[in-house]
Amino acid sequence: MSAYPDCAFHLRVAETEDELVQNLSQVIKVYAETAFHRNGTFRLGVSGGSLVQLLTRALVALQLDTSAWKFFFCDERYVPHDHNDSTFNAYKTHMLTKLPSILESQFVKANTSLPLDKCAQDYETELKRIFGSASPEFDLLLLGMGPDGHTCSLFPEQPESLAEKQRLVIPISDSPKPPPQRITFTLPLLNNARQLVFVVTGASKSAVVKRVFEERDKELPSSWIEPVNGELTLIADAAAAASLTSRQIKC
Repeated sequence: MSAYPDCAFHLRVAETEDELVQNLSQVIKVYAETAFHRNGTFRLGVSGGSLVQLLTRALVALQLDTSAWKFFFCDERYVPHDHNDSTFNAYKTHMLTKLPSILESQFVKANTSLPLDKCAQDYETELKRIFGSASPEFDLLLLGMGPDGHTCSLFPEQPESLAEKQRLVIPISDSPKPPPQRITFTLPLLNNARQLVFVVTGASKSAVVKRVFEERDKELPSSWIEPVNGELTLIADAAAAASLTSRQIKC
């Protein structure tokens, strides 16, 4: 679990969206600098949804040198890169227009022109090539969480995805959320990261945040995020954290 035996996860609760963005900025700055000093680069996995705009705001505020950064996708919709449902397209639309110093070439995209199974296999092969390892170790993965407890494209209705032990990226052909076809990181890859950070907002997530972070309810995919050697952090707004009894954790 966490490198801190008395602390299953780090918790940062924000009263406002500005404070949440500030918290996100702070952790990114620390992890980016640590990674750069360790290996001269920063390898960051990103998710879609509200995280696109929150991360963009955080990076605009930081004004860091991002030339050595590489962005990867914790999951991606199986659509063309210019499609409205594409997570890459969301980052291209929001982030790259506000941060011209970040180049499109810094995003490692899935080849969605391949058949779905091949697309997942090809992305896994590319990860292994870039990291030079059969067990890639991300410096940071930024994760979201749905009201149903899903993260990436790992859904409660599909426990077989959580049971995957060998593949690092798998195809999803029948997602319960549209679009139905996707690729997603699996638990062996997710839990191998040095830092995993959930960014969760809104009162609709309050109950599931408690079930995931306090009750460790294994019916919810997010509860399976348990870093092998890394650390887990929850950055939440006050509404999403309202049901936690451990809101004052400082570790």
